[in-house]
Amino acid sequence: MALARVFARVAGWFGLLLALIGFTTTDLFGMIQFDMTHNIVHFVFGFLGIAAASKELWTRYYAYIFGAFYVLFGVLGFFLPTLHHVGVELEVTENLLHLALGTFGVYAALGLHKKQPPKTEE
Repeated sequence: MALARVFARVAGWFGLLLALIGFTTTDLFGMIQFDMTHNIVHFVFGFLGIAAASKELWTRYYAYIFGAFYVLFGVLGFFLPTLHHVGVELEVTENLLHLALGTFGVYAALGLHKKQPPKTEE
């Protein structure tokens, strides 16, 4: 199974799990604060990840797009932890999770994990 497909499934189920938790509580052990905007985003990203895992091409697109988005959002969260205009609060824990998941997605999408054939001298 391609690593991009693994990313799509992991990110998809993780997003749905976070959305489910967020719809039932507003605080997770004092480390993550859930808000409605973030819950909806997690739900949509989760659903799209699970759907993308069904087709190889879709998994690569999902990994590229959402991997880059997660990295960008993770970095942005350290500089702008409160995005009042969209109703999102970003804690350090969330930023680190976004960065980890995004890095995994970009790595999977780029295919850097694939074995390269040895170079031969001519």
